[in-house]
Amino acid sequence: MNVAASESTRDVWAALEGHAVNGVFPLRRHLGSSDHSGVFLTEFAGREPSEVALKLVAAPATPTLADSQLSRWLAASRLDHPHLLRLLGAGRCQVDGMHYLYALMEYADQNLGQLLEHRALTEDEAREMLVPTLSALAFLHDRKFVQGRLKPSNILVVGDQLKLASDTIRPVGVAGDSVNAMSMYDAPEAREGSGSGAGDVWALGVTLCEALTRRQPSGLRDGGGSIVLPPDLSSAFRELVARCVSRQPHDRPKVAELEAWVSGKHAALAPATVLQPEATIALLEPAYPEPIASEPVAPVPTVAPMPPVSPIATQPAEPVPTVSERVASHGPSVGPPSKRRALPLILGAVIVIALGWVGMRVLRTDHAPTPPGTAVSRNAGVQAPAAPPTPSDAAPVVLSPPPPSAIGADAAVSPSEVHKEIPDVPRSARQTIHGHVKVSVRVIVNKDGTVFAALTDQRGPSRYFERLAIEAAKKWTFSPVDTEAQRIVVLRFDFAREGATARAVTVR
Repeated sequence: MNVAASESTRDVWAALEGHAVNGVFPLRRHLGSSDHSGVFLTEFAGREPSEVALKLVAAPATPTLADSQLSRWLAASRLDHPHLLRLLGAGRCQVDGMHYLYALMEYADQNLGQLLEHRALTEDEAREMLVPTLSALAFLHDRKFVQGRLKPSNILVVGDQLKLASDTIRPVGVAGDSVNAMSMYDAPEAREGSGSGAGDVWALGVTLCEALTRRQPSGLRDGGGSIVLPPDLSSAFRELVARCVSRQPHDRPKVAELEAWVSGKHAALAPATVLQPEATIALLEPAYPEPIASEPVAPVPTVAPMPPVSPIATQPAEPVPTVSERVASHGPSVGPPSKRRALPLILGAVIVIALGWVGMRVLRTDHAPTPPGTAVSRNAGVQAPAAPPTPSDAAPVVLSPPPPSAIGADAAVSPSEVHKEIPDVPRSARQTIHGHVKVSVRVIVNKDGTVFAALTDQRGPSRYFERLAIEAAKKWTFSPVDTEAQRIVVLRFDFAREGATARAVTVR
């Protein structure tokens, strides 16, 4: 769901903010875009949480291509798995004189691609990522579907769960959206318009290599030439990645084999002979997401909008263990994991492993409850709503108790701030506040003083104000330090009718 585009293209998509899709879904905020698609934050009235993502795709000039895409989205919306992003509906629309297809989906907090901009995964984190990823792929393959475009930006975090993007799902054997704009995540046979489970395994191998080294194997596009793995790829994963990126589909392991490897029930994978180590490797150019529509948009005078597909009722998801239940011993082994799966003792995994899977015990102090804000009235038919998303009740985050040495520490030290970002809250939003809305955000501060990651420490009564606090927290900077260790800082935001304030305290 996370997409990339040039600055000029982003400006074009961002200009659609404030419009509404079919008079029902207001385009609140531009989240990302490619040349032919844009993703926006919107509201789904009657759903909790009401904030969802809406993807606009430039409508193909050929009606059959548009019908085919809508059919695939509808089929994907009927799939229910705890590690697949939920598609909530799809349809046609006209915005600012242009014709689009749109898909409604769960809003994802972050994705693996964003984490890899800062650092690679550890071996334990990679294994943790593989468990839900392989579960979702096995579910799809058993039902004769493929994910179709597995890559770091399509491995997403929603609340406390890791999920794969669903808007790229298609039946086995159905060609992708365009065979002319291939990326290195596309298997060689995809150039012939073939889509299979083996193609998902190829993409998983490339993604896993990138997750562990922040580099892709070289030679992926060299036809029959050798594929070379980065020299710093862990020996524990080298053979697995090598098998996944075999040029012949029948040489790649099945998802069941990969699941057995992760669980430690499979002694070894058959060796792949086409890969060789290398001494050095240059970074390959980044592969940006290709647009769904492969043909240019042809302006049409009028189009009868198709009503959005009714939301599909979700079934209860599998229970997710709490942080304290998942924290296990962290050993140095690089072989297949034992039955006691280890989690890394670092909070940086919050971006990809899911907020509830942080291996490091997140420090937390007791807080008094905050007064709730009042609800904001909403009119789904308004073209450009003036009010922000409705504040909604939210349960406090359940975190592991802090170690004894951390209790009370946040009251003792006030860090030196270089830049303090205060949320700019619209007046219409501030008028919904009675008293104060308090949100605490816990951030990891790098040695150079920049914020590496931000996590809600104490939720207030509104997801809207919580999101404003998170976005502001990521822009804070602090005085650099001489030690290599990262610092944990709590930022305490206070929203009132008069405006917002914030202060920082160090907890480690």
